[in-house]
Amino acid sequence: MLEAVQDGGTLPPFPAACAPKTVAQGRRIAAVVIAELGVPIVGVRLAPVPQLGGQAIGPVLAPRLLPSPVGVPRAGRRTITLALAAQLDRELPARDRPYTRRFVLGRLASLHVGLDLGDTRFTQGPPDLPSHLADLAGLGFVVFGRPARAGWGDVISAPLAAAIRTEERELWRGQIEAGRALLAVADEARRAGGLPAGAVMIVAGLSPPLPDVAIKARIRRLGGVQRDLA
Repeated sequence: MLEAVQDGGTLPPFPAACAPKTVAQGRRIAAVVIAELGVPIVGVRLAPVPQLGGQAIGPVLAPRLLPSPVGVPRAGRRTITLALAAQLDRELPARDRPYTRRFVLGRLASLHVGLDLGDTRFTQGPPDLPSHLADLAGLGFVVFGRPARAGWGDVISAPLAAAIRTEERELWRGQIEAGRALLAVADEARRAGGLPAGAVMIVAGLSPPLPDVAIKARIRRLGGVQRDLA
C-alpha cells in the first residue's frame, strides 16, 4: 500500500490472511502508511465512495493540498467532485453531543472552493470499507482556490449556485448547501476525536462525478478553483 500511494501504482485486494476486517484495522494500516511517508496530517476529508454506495472520512496530508490554478496529470481510477475546504482558527473539541451549525461556523478562519481528485490504489476499486480506509480513504489530491471574500459566513446558510465547465462546455450547474456540508464533515471529525486549531476540513461530493480533464468551478459568493492538466 505504501508503494502504491507513493508511486501511483495499483493493487489487488488484500490477501485474506492480512485484509483488514474492521474500520479500526483499516485505519491502523493507513496510520502505518502515513508514518512511513513521513508527512504531516493536516486535517480530515469526507468524500463519497461510489463503489461502496456511501461516504467515508479519512486523513488529509499536506503534500496532497494544491493551490489553484495547478496542473495535475490524469489518472485511471479517479472520482472527481466539487468540494469545499475550510481551515479552523479554533479547535473542534471531541464530545458526545453533535455540534450546531453556529458552533462550527464560528470556528472557521477561511473557506475555499475546491475540487476533490479522489483516487483508489485498488485496480478494481475498493473491495470494502476497511480496505478503503487503509487506502487513506481514497485521498488523491485536493485543489483549492483563494479564500472566500468577507461575509461568506452570512451567505452559506442558503443554497448557493454552482457551475463547473471546461474551456469548451459546461459540465454541470446546480446548487450546494455549504452550511450543511461543513456541518457534516465537522460532525464526522467530532466522532473521530475532534480537530486542533489550524486543521483543514475537506468535504467532497458536492457535484456529480466529473471527467478527468481541465476544469474550472465557481460557487456564487464563495469564489472559484481551476485544475489544469500537467
